[in-house]
Amino acid sequence: MAKRTATPREGSPLIGVLKQTIRDSGLSLNELAKRSGVDDSQLSRFLRGERDISLSATEKLVQFFGLKLVKSKGKGK
Repeated sequence: MAKRTATPREGSPLIGVLKQTIRDSGLSLNELAKRSGVDDSQLSRFLRGERDISLSATEKLVQFFGLKLVKSKGKGK
């Protein structure tokens, strides 16, 4: 069976915020991986736009950085 390749969703606001937060952190990918529990190769592929990031990795990063997901007014009523 052929390996499936994820299609990155560059237009997603969540993806954009997460990538920018990682870049702005000033941490190396190795240090971020150690401190957040997310594999450095997964982080690298995500930042290069080669792969989507898993939901569990996203959750770890959101918790590590202290981010919150907030529903916009007028959306998803």
